[in-house]
Amino acid sequence: MSSQSGRSLTAHHRSRGILLGSLLALAALGPACKPEVKPAAKPPAATEVKNELVEQLAGARIDQAKTKLDQKRPGEALALLVSALKADPASVEAATLAATILAETVWNFPALTIQHQLPVEQIAFAAPSSLWVSLGGNSNETARWNLETLQIESVLFPVERCITRSLVFDRLARSVVIERGPVTLLCNSQTLKPVCDLGPLPDFVTPSATVVFSPDGLLLAHPGFVSDADHSIVWHLRDAITGQIIRSSEPTASNAARPLAASLDREKLRVLHADGSLMEMPVSPVEPAKSIPMPEPVKLLSAQFSLDGNAALTLHEQGPHEPPVQSVISYQNEEDGSLELKPLVNRFPWSRQPNIWNGLMAAPEFAPYTVEGNSLKILTDPHAPVEVSGEISAVAFDSGKVITGETDGTLTVHHLLPPPLKIESATPPAAIRGVNETALENLCESLSGIRYDENGRTFGRIGADERFKDFNDCDFATIRVIFPTLDFNPVLADFKEIHPRAAGAESFQPLWNRMARADLTGKSWPDILKLSKGLENTPWYQQLTAAVLSKAPDHPVNLENSSWHASAQMEAIFQQNDGPVVLTAIKEAGGKGPAAAAALALALKSKHPEWIKASLESAVDLPPIVRQIALSRAAWLEGHKTTALSPWPEKFPEMKEVRQREDWEGWEQADFQPAMEAIRQCVKDELVAIEIPEDSTPEQRKAVADRLADPETIATVGKPRFALACMNAALAFSSHKEDSETTFQLANTARNLGAPPEPCMRAEALALTAMGDYEKAHPLWIELITEHPLETQIPGDYAEAAYTAFENADPQQAMTILTTGMHRYPQDGNFALRAGWVALLTGNSERGYQFLQAGKRIGFPEDKLENATALLTIAAAQSGSYDDATVYFNDLMRIDPAWAKLETLDTLDWPEELKTTLSQFMR
Repeated sequence: MSSQSGRSLTAHHRSRGILLGSLLALAALGPACKPEVKPAAKPPAATEVKNELVEQLAGARIDQAKTKLDQKRPGEALALLVSALKADPASVEAATLAATILAETVWNFPALTIQHQLPVEQIAFAAPSSLWVSLGGNSNETARWNLETLQIESVLFPVERCITRSLVFDRLARSVVIERGPVTLLCNSQTLKPVCDLGPLPDFVTPSATVVFSPDGLLLAHPGFVSDADHSIVWHLRDAITGQIIRSSEPTASNAARPLAASLDREKLRVLHADGSLMEMPVSPVEPAKSIPMPEPVKLLSAQFSLDGNAALTLHEQGPHEPPVQSVISYQNEEDGSLELKPLVNRFPWSRQPNIWNGLMAAPEFAPYTVEGNSLKILTDPHAPVEVSGEISAVAFDSGKVITGETDGTLTVHHLLPPPLKIESATPPAAIRGVNETALENLCESLSGIRYDENGRTFGRIGADERFKDFNDCDFATIRVIFPTLDFNPVLADFKEIHPRAAGAESFQPLWNRMARADLTGKSWPDILKLSKGLENTPWYQQLTAAVLSKAPDHPVNLENSSWHASAQMEAIFQQNDGPVVLTAIKEAGGKGPAAAAALALALKSKHPEWIKASLESAVDLPPIVRQIALSRAAWLEGHKTTALSPWPEKFPEMKEVRQREDWEGWEQADFQPAMEAIRQCVKDELVAIEIPEDSTPEQRKAVADRLADPETIATVGKPRFALACMNAALAFSSHKEDSETTFQLANTARNLGAPPEPCMRAEALALTAMGDYEKAHPLWIELITEHPLETQIPGDYAEAAYTAFENADPQQAMTILTTGMHRYPQDGNFALRAGWVALLTGNSERGYQFLQAGKRIGFPEDKLENATALLTIAAAQSGSYDDATVYFNDLMRIDPAWAKLETLDTLDWPEELKTTLSQFMR
């Protein structure tokens, strides 16, 4: 029925109202008031009126169905058409439109459901049956499911409160790079065992475009930072099996065009940058890397290489008032087709983290699908939306299936059903009056999963079991009569291959067990329950809660293998302090597991090195940092300070960060942080003994000098720490003229042991300046500000260089140095003050006034504001700005009224000409 039929519905309702009103009026007149009888048209039969109303109702629902089709909601449109046909089986338009929807729509069926109870952050699928799921919440882990057996076959070790930013696989799904929190791990994709830590990825790159494997999966390339302090980009080429670096690129400047995409084969790495330039680095370390610029300047926002690396799909910025456009950069004439939409959809999953779908393909005109709340709308073909109960957080596609993950932990594998085949020679649908409507209802509800409530005029979703039952109950002989132009045999065959499944509680046991081993680290039972927040509906949590509440040793939960039970049992043995008994318990605890971890942790708390050594002898797969803690603790207890402390780096590793990089399977259930803190404190105590305290006395400085002169000190703290201690001591000694020789010795020692040369030279120059030997000090200051990198210089270098130039009777050089310093440190109020001081000393009052005014604008240090205001008064007066000088002097009086008295000048170690100028403002 046309849209005109829908519009006529109102008119018919209106005419029916007029007719009814007339009849009521005639009845009210009664028999005594008969109206004049005129010939009238024969009223329509009741059947005809009813048929007309039925047609109107069916027409209205057809119009609603067309609206739903415009909204890309074919399931709801089909439900409305079924309702229309139930109301008016003679509606050819409804039957024809329903046939069109059935013939052109790809429906989806929830064939498999997995309820993780934890938010799904990333998913990836590799045929035939491997599915990786990254879970978030209080703990983060990635599990690999076998969808054939519906079992978890491996789990990446959990870490606390991290987000999985990306999963990047090689083409054979043998290796995977997992970026979570600050750590990026190369792992074996099957076992999920870490191979190595790749270091942090730059947060401005798209991981799936810049972390790349060679086609055979043997090589891996990725970007990184030079160091924590230096964020210049460097590319590493690694052996994907061992993680060993084969070659690294030269660092690029931080302001260089950022990398967008990379491609790697057995010969070279290619990196495409935002300016269109291409970096090519051969795999062979002996061949040089090269950069290939674009013939014309471009500005690219995102990019993705084809599988063969011979082309790149890019998002090209046109200008400030034009939207970006997609374009393909081809490096060879042939393209492999991997940049077409369907291969890209299957190649790259979607998540809320950085990926191709919220970068390169984010614009609506490029997007093949959209995710809105609980609905996935596929835009490339006439697909029915994939709708789930919760908010969708991850999506993956594969041939014939769509996999969705939700924030509530639900993961669903949706089977895509093929549409029926069209029979071109068949007669189009006609009226279906007299045909059983149940078959039509069963078919449409089973395909769409949508049921229309005619009374409430609402749509409801039905579950997989009911949809499957509806399909099995469907009479396809009747369906062939209703839709003679459609062959449903392909749909029948496909439906028979579907076996709706859901993962049972036992399937999750590897995941819950792994979480339990990671999270129950030395916690009390109430703490354990708090840690388990978010797992309340899991069998593991329910068993654990029951065990806690009952406290029964024979409860179904095997408490004897829990870390709590092992720790409690082992602690009771250690408290006996009986050496043979403890050593026997350590041996019986085994190579790893709850008992072995508890035994080692307790041994580290004790003062018995033999207990620690016994644990080390039994330990298997002990994490390297725990082994070093144990060795250091044992050595310390035996009095070997050098062995205990020297192996530790200048910056102690953070246990939390180490745990994010290493799988501590078997050892994570004990808390080794206290033992590490004890070692850290020992190192700190040793370093305090070789540090010069603030406002030190000669006796304190001599004690430190003697300690640094002791050969055992360097052996105890190690060369790096000793070099740093000597350097800091030299700087502290440099301000004391009587300690100049010690300063030179310490600076020389620090330099020879690898300390940075600039602080060592600065200490020597300060010592010479303090001694008044400006002739020898000046060349050192000049060398510091002219021959060393800017990042190693400090403002004081320029101030001292200028001062020694003045003392060497070269005021012009002094002013040049100060001007340079002001350009390099325009926001340093303290340097502006020192520059003003030196300028006044050299008789350059006007320049001094400029320096001091700049310092006032910047802000002087609070402890130097008083002297700075006095110098401002002097500089303004000597420059002829007497009104300004008066204002500054009044400010000085507000700071301290003592400046009103001439006696105050006697306390100043200033040149007489400066004090004379200031005295003009005093009483």
